[in-house]
Amino acid sequence: MPLPAMTDALQALRRATAERHVQIDSGLPIARADASLADYLEHVHALAAWLQALWPALQTLQAHAPGFGFAPAARLSALREDLAHPAEQATLTWPRPSATTAQCLEQALARHPGQTDAVRWGLAYVVEGSQLGGQVLHRGLAPRLAPHPLRYLQGDGAGTGARWKAFMALLRAHVASPPAIAAACDGALAAFQGLQAHFDTMEATQGTPA
Repeated sequence: MPLPAMTDALQALRRATAERHVQIDSGLPIARADASLADYLEHVHALAAWLQALWPALQTLQAHAPGFGFAPAARLSALREDLAHPAEQATLTWPRPSATTAQCLEQALARHPGQTDAVRWGLAYVVEGSQLGGQVLHRGLAPRLAPHPLRYLQGDGAGTGARWKAFMALLRAHVASPPAIAAACDGALAAFQGLQAHFDTMEATQGTPA
């Protein structure tokens, strides 16, 4: 018997993004055993550019998610704190929003003119899911990179799991039809594409292999 459409949305997103997810995770310098503070700060710099490009689209979902909160203030503040912490040894400045990410988003929205909110839910799936991975990275990096607090990777602390469950319920409630599911998958892939392109550009600038 086929699964209900609301369940299919999450499963479809997982399937659609699995390869991209592995590609990004396997190439993250901060996931290496010898990851340094400089690696983390470069990661923060990339995320700051990426998230700034995505937040305007995500904020349009707020009316559909009362009590959840897609507001960027806390996460962008955490990224700013990480770049400005006294333990920082680099000279990275606050980046502009990623133009590549914005372009990927615009293209996804244009492909689904009747499902623009579904595209945005796909973006949100990637952003919210990244908080779970961030906590895993925090557990591995925190002892080694102390006293830097790695504020962004802490996410919502002990409440991160509950936040993810609340988000999944909202996603399933708002992305149920086949066209909406397809649009959400495209939005999620656009988010991954923008982030990967930004990491690739940074690596090329540093002269390291992609």
